[in-house]
Amino acid sequence: MLGTIRTTTLPNGCRVVTSAMPGVESFALCFDAGAGGRMERLPELGYSHFLEHLLFKGSRRRPSTRAISQPVEERGGAVNAYTSTAHTCFYAQAPYDAAPLVADVLGDLFLDPVLAPREIDRERKVVLEEIKMYHDDDGAFAADLAQSAAFPGHPLGRPILGTPASLARATAESLRAYHRSRYTARGTVVAAAGRLDHDRVVDLVRPFAERLPAGPAPRFVPASRARPALPLAFERRETQQVQAVVSFRALPYADPRKSALSVLSQILGRGMTSRLFMSVRERHGLVYSISSEPSYYADAGLFQIYAGIDPARSLRAMELVARELRRIAREAPGRAEFRRAVHALVGAQRMGGETSSGQMAWIRDKVRNLGFVETPQDVIDRLGRVTPDEVRALAADLFRPDNLSLALVLPRDLPTTPEAHLSALAL
Repeated sequence: MLGTIRTTTLPNGCRVVTSAMPGVESFALCFDAGAGGRMERLPELGYSHFLEHLLFKGSRRRPSTRAISQPVEERGGAVNAYTSTAHTCFYAQAPYDAAPLVADVLGDLFLDPVLAPREIDRERKVVLEEIKMYHDDDGAFAADLAQSAAFPGHPLGRPILGTPASLARATAESLRAYHRSRYTARGTVVAAAGRLDHDRVVDLVRPFAERLPAGPAPRFVPASRARPALPLAFERRETQQVQAVVSFRALPYADPRKSALSVLSQILGRGMTSRLFMSVRERHGLVYSISSEPSYYADAGLFQIYAGIDPARSLRAMELVARELRRIAREAPGRAEFRRAVHALVGAQRMGGETSSGQMAWIRDKVRNLGFVETPQDVIDRLGRVTPDEVRALAADLFRPDNLSLALVLPRDLPTTPEAHLSALAL
């Protein structure tokens, strides 16, 4: 469970939130910018992720990647970052007495990147290789294809990594302008967890946070402006499996039905006792892996099923998936199955906050998406109020033919058509 939570909003709007965990030896900290794929205009496609890379290439006080990472690593810690659709997070974890160093390293790279043209050109090649790597990974490519089909022509459907063409347009000047406009005080959340004192953390990060430009809160194109999802998207390749992603537009982050969707996903596709795993893999042996997962955005969401399938029997796998979707949309889960699903989710909530990095991620996520920190117990309490009938009703609302989108990567020589796979998903 969470430690003692405190939040301070600095005069410029930057929020600092901490979770004090006296019994641990570690300290985890992140600087989180409201800069993600959906905040980018089309000419800026991939800039959020590109900047994530470039901020590690040197600040004014630490002019190299080694100068940024080595001081933390030699204390037994680590520094890293990631980019999502809605934010870019720079984070580190180290022994608690290295907190001043961690704050100085993260604040410095977050505020004062050099963005030297030579480093931009070098790192552009690295990101191009990253794009190729994901393109060559059939499962990852199918997931990207599914995202673009679910939100066609909308920023939520665009690749977070950008494209070779968009990266070629990036210059030191355009990247600096993007950094100034997106790394703002009102768009930044600083989160820390571990053995710490809240006021001390505020003092450590204040010299950096107070230098953030005022700027507006992060803005994005509403999901309501997305076109209807494409029912089918596919690519044929030299591959030995069918990679399938079945998508349904679902719930935004703050939707009160999220708890019911968590239970629905647990029953359908999470773990080795889920319905899809037991049917498609265990009883029929058609896949190695099959799973389901919801994704949440501020104003939209997705529920997706992922599977890598034997090409000779891929239509049968689609039929079995559709059967399970129809079944749960028509008949509420039984009491024992429902109870197992809720207990599994409660157990995961209880264990998720055992580390300082886990608690840091939790409080950052809640402040970013809700504006306050709800506790794991809040989530557990809501799970306890979900009923089997609510799960069935939500499944019936989501699993409709007009809400279905199928993305496929298929072998070139597979005689079965993509359209036949879509037909096999008859709901």
